[in-house]
Amino acid sequence: MTLIELKKSIHLKVDNLDDQDYLDMLNTMLYNKDEVFIIPENMKEGIKQGAEDIRNGDVYTMEDFERKYEKWLKE
Repeated sequence: MTLIELKKSIHLKVDNLDDQDYLDMLNTMLYNKDEVFIIPENMKEGIKQGAEDIRNGDVYTMEDFERKYEKWLKE
């Protein structure tokens, strides 16, 4: 499908939509397409630490977590 065909197809589908929530979601996606998420300074250290933990193998699997908290999970 060419770019022009794709645009026409999408345009036709949007024209036939009557779902306000879905159209709002599409509008938000299109409006925010070029926005870049900027990581707040107060989160950067935690992200660095998490990446380092992963590199060092200091991670827990879901199974590890379930074994550790099995008593709580049964309640």
